[in-house]
Amino acid sequence: MFCPECGSILVPKKEGEKTVIRCSCGYTNTNAEAARITEKRTEKEEERLFEAAAEDKIHAPITEAECPKCRNDKAYYWTRQTRAGDEGETKFHQCTKCKHKWREYG
Repeated sequence: MFCPECGSILVPKKEGEKTVIRCSCGYTNTNAEAARITEKRTEKEEERLFEAAAEDKIHAPITEAECPKCRNDKAYYWTRQTRAGDEGETKFHQCTKCKHKWREYG
């Protein structure tokens, strides 16, 4: 949320047993629900992280990576930013032989 008075980011603060959101300009909001941040990820979104391209036509570069399932030494790979922006990308692999998919966190 942003401050309605100056436009800065509002920061949640604990005051006693209450949580309030404050701005450096002095604006205060005591609505605790406004300070709540939630995230919900569905299974379909998780599956989309593994999508590189259609199964029959993968247009991804190939790298040397050992498949944990069949021990083949070549895999397609692609990257996605799955966590916070200050953390490394997640590298996804798909075996060129058995099509098994796995990920590496960077």
